[in-house]
Amino acid sequence: MTDRDSALEELREQNEFLQRQVRHLEREVAAMRPVITEVRRLRIWDFAPYEVSPDESWLALDRDSATTLLQALAGNDHWHPWSSSLDPRPQP
Repeated sequence: MTDRDSALEELREQNEFLQRQVRHLEREVAAMRPVITEVRRLRIWDFAPYEVSPDESWLALDRDSATTLLQALAGNDHWHPWSSSLDPRPQP
């Protein structure tokens, strides 16, 4: 086997490996698309400054968790979730 043949074989192996990796990543992306879509649809509302309580149709969400979630989404989806900010609660 010549150097050229061995280099070609190495490239073929690398190509096969990369194709497997791409297929794996494509499956992961496909699985995450519905999650990203639903997170985008979340309606996060900070009711504290308005001194009102939402009805039972709303679910409480920790502010730090919501911020972390939106930052993760922004970092991975190139979406800009910060069109409305999560402002800190006024402290007494």
